[in-house]
Amino acid sequence: MKKNSSRDDSYKSIFNFLYNHTRKSLNLVNINVSVVGKEKIPKIPVLFVVNHSSMLDSFILMSSVGRPIGCVIADEPIWKSMPIISDILKAIRCVYINRENNREGIKSINQASENILSGLSMAVFPEGDLTWVKDPNALVSNFRSGALKIAYKAKCPIVPMVIKNSKNTYEGYQPIGKINSANVEVEFLDPIYDHIENPKLRSTILAENIKNNMIEKMKFFNKK
Repeated sequence: MKKNSSRDDSYKSIFNFLYNHTRKSLNLVNINVSVVGKEKIPKIPVLFVVNHSSMLDSFILMSSVGRPIGCVIADEPIWKSMPIISDILKAIRCVYINRENNREGIKSINQASENILSGLSMAVFPEGDLTWVKDPNALVSNFRSGALKIAYKAKCPIVPMVIKNSKNTYEGYQPIGKINSANVEVEFLDPIYDHIENPKLRSTILAENIKNNMIEKMKFFNKK
């Protein structure tokens, strides 16, 4: 695995700033995030697979992982044109993915896998949109299974990350909306190596298994 100490130090400095900023921002608006299962995360670079119910999930992700991490995000003009935000996304090596062009999508998957091979963990929201936008009645909507190909190519573990009770933390579908206080729980599930042990395992099957496990965890949380 490729190493570059000066670049690694730069990533860590940027991440530490974002980690502290997101934690303080969430505390400021009384969004209390508790984290379960963090000890399950392997020490090596991984692909975090995350459900997506709120525009604040990226803040919750960044405040919970505790390591430098890039993210695969939709190739939408709004993210590339936002002052400061676009610079931060570039600095932490986020990868834009075109959801309408398969050829460009493959390039993004390859780039994300290269980031992991260089030592940087990545995160992806495989629903491809907010859960309630795709399916108002779903706890987790269907995955775009191609996103998991990042882990196949990088031969890295997949760590499912379940964000529970974030749906109502943000009212809206744009970068400007109303924020509501809430108690949110983040749970890291057991790392997955099935795709490494069996490269022929269909990503559609793996995606369905991960989605169903996430749903079960959310159902259990809702019963508390």
